[in-house]
Amino acid sequence: MEVTISLPTKQFVAESPDRMAAKIRLYAALGMYQVGELSIGAACELAGVNRYAFLDLMEREGVNLKTQTPDELEAEFQQLAAK
Repeated sequence: MEVTISLPTKQFVAESPDRMAAKIRLYAALGMYQVGELSIGAACELAGVNRYAFLDLMEREGVNLKTQTPDELEAEFQQLAAK
């Protein structure tokens, strides 16, 4: 899928369009991961970076890694098994 957005050129003179597109993808992925709309794997794919680079960005930006407790994992497993 391709999404097109228009950006004012004056604010981004120092950045190439490719570099701005990469930044927008990275921060969109970070924000969507943070609010729970993407898994970390999907966020890495959207951002176009590997998991280690994404984890580094999360640390720099103060975004916590979302983890599940063993009880949450078990409950999710039970829900899936019941289907």
